[in-house]
Amino acid sequence: MSWQYDHTHFKCSDHEKTVAFFKENFGAKEVVRWEVNGMPIVTLEIGGLWYNFSLKRANETVDTSTGTVRYGVYHMAFKTEDLVSEIAKMKARGIKVTQDIGQANPTTKFAFIEGPDGISIELLQRD
Repeated sequence: MSWQYDHTHFKCSDHEKTVAFFKENFGAKEVVRWEVNGMPIVTLEIGGLWYNFSLKRANETVDTSTGTVRYGVYHMAFKTEDLVSEIAKMKARGIKVTQDIGQANPTTKFAFIEGPDGISIELLQRD
């Protein structure tokens, strides 16, 4: 048996706002809009991978805290060729930078931003 990555699914307080955020800031392409058991889902493609976004249901709670490490999804990460320029653009758009550019090792720079609903997003540049 072999396995492949298919998608990661995020619950959102406003999935349209979240979809717009990823389209505007990461060039996400909308793949499909669909519904499962009354739950509308939007699938985006970013860098060849699929991400699903849907509204949280009335009886669900979503932990949006990013301060303390917890079990479950920690963050998502996107790689770029010019981290300094991309962080400057994010700051100009008013996006919250939760950790400014740092050096992970001699060939890798990183930073973190906060997306809608507290989604933690790591931005990387690997030289």
